[in-house]
Amino acid sequence: MSYSLDLYSLLIIGVGLGLGAFIKGLTGMGLPLVAIPFIAGFLGAEHAIVVMQIPGLVSNAWLLWRHKGEVKAAPLRYNMIFPACAFTILGVWFLEVMNDGIIILLLAIVVGIFLALLLFNPSFKLDGKIGRVCTPIASMVGGFVQGAAGGSGPLFSTLILSFRLSKEAYVFYNGLLFGLFNVIQIIVMLSLGMFTTQRFVEGCLALIPLLVFQFLGMRAMGYASQKVFTTAVIAVIVVMEIKLVWEALSF
Repeated sequence: MSYSLDLYSLLIIGVGLGLGAFIKGLTGMGLPLVAIPFIAGFLGAEHAIVVMQIPGLVSNAWLLWRHKGEVKAAPLRYNMIFPACAFTILGVWFLEVMNDGIIILLLAIVVGIFLALLLFNPSFKLDGKIGRVCTPIASMVGGFVQGAAGGSGPLFSTLILSFRLSKEAYVFYNGLLFGLFNVIQIIVMLSLGMFTTQRFVEGCLALIPLLVFQFLGMRAMGYASQKVFTTAVIAVIVVMEIKLVWEALSF
């Protein structure tokens, strides 16, 4: 969404934003991981991650408002939220210097572990002693990846799925967590001078496809049963995990 991009480039970016927004509306996740590669192909990864903070914040705020009645059904897991937010700040500082291959490999390993637990043990629920140990560790990794690469969705979405919430509470929790991430990343990026006026304008322009396609995704989510919703979420996570492994092997 730089002013020097031609119509074809803008169309490709718009497709990525639209697809990511639809998946976000349907499953509560996936916007950055789908949209950022489309944008980064033309503007670079750091530029894309900064630009996506505006549509990301609006997207998550919308989900929170839509499912605000679920606030009591989604008890806050402070052992996930606090470590994740703290390490998000640390991750942003490493955004320009961290090796992408290491970040992607780390994320792929952690997501793969949780995904295997969910697939091979459908009744798996992250609670008790295992939850107290694994949740903060995974949250530290996810927070760092969120700050450094803008794409911790597969990890936290898998983590939240293991809490066995209703589909509405699941989407609410995703919106809450990633909305917090957006606020933290924007503040740190502003302090580091990464959020220029041009990037802010580009982020606002990205709202056009976001609002249209996230609305469609949210409507589709309303028609899905709990079983269909859970299956859709796991399917998206599996696709993202395959993508992460492929990217990790490419470095």
